[in-house]
Amino acid sequence: MVEKKTDRRILKTKRALRESLLYLLKEQPIQKISVSRLCEKSDINRSTFYTYYSSPMDLLESIEDEILNTLEEDMIQFEKENSISQLMNSIIFYISEHKQLVRLLFSDHPGFQNKLLLATQHWTMPLWQSRRPDYDAEALSSLHIYIVSGCMAVIRQWITGGFKESEEEISSMLEKLSASTSAGFLQGK
Repeated sequence: MVEKKTDRRILKTKRALRESLLYLLKEQPIQKISVSRLCEKSDINRSTFYTYYSSPMDLLESIEDEILNTLEEDMIQFEKENSISQLMNSIIFYISEHKQLVRLLFSDHPGFQNKLLLATQHWTMPLWQSRRPDYDAEALSSLHIYIVSGCMAVIRQWITGGFKESEEEISSMLEKLSASTSAGFLQGK
């Protein structure tokens, strides 16, 4: 099947809207951002905005979905190669490349963090259950929530601390914490 390429003008318009939304999110919460203000900042008319999005929240959700899709690709690769190190590196380097966006999503938008938790659970639980059929699904789910919530807290601390530690240091820390937590839990049965 041949993928249909998106017109460059459309990509440029969506990029302008995205950048304007991120700029405005620094000033005020999403609930207070109007389509008019977003269009003014983007130098795009309202009808063009409504061609692609129904509201500023819809635009924000499309940005979140794009991030989740990228992370899903990383999870699929992790599943193939079974490398938690590669997964952590991939996630941390993505965050490092998109600092402004991730800073906003981790500081002011708990909805994204909940989506991230649910998405990672959706991606990892079938793999964990196939590898550990002797474990109760609820116990594995609790382990997953514990690890991902801890990783998100470390990432949030890294973000709010101004990204002082290197990507390699944070990735290594998350890998060690995740591995030791899961190993301790699985040995305790």
